[in-house]
Amino acid sequence: MGSTYETLLVAAALDATVNALRDAGVTAVVVPLAAERVAVIPDEGDRDSAPVQSIGEDLSLRLGRPALAMYVFDSHLIHCYVIHDGETVHTYVSDVEMLVETFEDDDGQFRQRIGDVVYPVGFEFPTGPIGDDPAVFAPFAAGPLDLGAVGAALRGEDDEGNDLRWRAEQQHWAIIDALGLAPQALTTAYRHCDPAVFPAAVVLE
Repeated sequence: MGSTYETLLVAAALDATVNALRDAGVTAVVVPLAAERVAVIPDEGDRDSAPVQSIGEDLSLRLGRPALAMYVFDSHLIHCYVIHDGETVHTYVSDVEMLVETFEDDDGQFRQRIGDVVYPVGFEFPTGPIGDDPAVFAPFAAGPLDLGAVGAALRGEDDEGNDLRWRAEQQHWAIIDALGLAPQALTTAYRHCDPAVFPAAVVLE
């Protein structure tokens, strides 16, 4: 079975982030990563899925600071949502081909769709990432941003442009590392999180 988890990176102070999450009633482990860079590992709840995008939108409104909601699915796909002022302003998908669903329509034809959009028979879907502009991730970096390194990680490539064939969690780790942050907290599911691993963590129950 592949790895699935949801986390958030918030560009705000630890205390302010903790207070905003507490006011919103969010159960989570909160880990400081750097100055005004905080990892939030939210409880998945009964449905085994944490609503990181809506939590991020609420946090960005409460704090007036950007948030990056991240979702890794079954070691195959990374979704990132860049959020400012309560709105998702940018979406990154590590491989758009993984979003394509095949279904049989009322006429017995097999069709394909992404979300609610149904495409013509024979439509050639793009492959690889979308939204892989490294500059969009600049507000979340700690220290000077290496655009080349972030861009390569978003594309799943090495410095020479070779496809590294990473699993999604490996690529996600590389993206966080390229932002100058310790990746462990942001690549851990709440259900697998031991707060003792992160000595400065704050546990919200």
